[in-house]
Amino acid sequence: MKTASLLAPLAALTLLASGCNLITTCVEPEVPTCPPICVSGKVLRQTCMAGTLVQLDNSQEGQTIQFDFDGNGVKTYQHVVSTYTELGTLAQPGTRLYFTLSRGGTAPELQCLANDAPSGMTKYTLSNVSATTCAEKAPASSN
Repeated sequence: MKTASLLAPLAALTLLASGCNLITTCVEPEVPTCPPICVSGKVLRQTCMAGTLVQLDNSQEGQTIQFDFDGNGVKTYQHVVSTYTELGTLAQPGTRLYFTLSRGGTAPELQCLANDAPSGMTKYTLSNVSATTCAEKAPASSN
């Protein structure tokens, strides 16, 4: 037992004598992060109550809604998200979009006079919005 208690101070003295800096801490390697997932979708319509409604192609996010957007009767739309992300000219109904998607976002204070969309939808934020597919936007790898 006494031998073990004497070895610890000897080990510390040996490290000091060898020039080892005991104050230096280990730096964890950076954890690799996955690239953001590219989502595609089609603009259904801009609304007052729910912002721009986008029907997603390759995601399980969003919700199922029933609405008459075109005046031809109520239809069911699946995987629809509501966003107030500014889309500019890409906000036209039928436009195919490619983007990264994150849950959350805020709606501006609006006075909506008509029920132009389902209310109470979860808000999403669209980032890196483009009309170009994600594969076409990716930088070419160097060989």
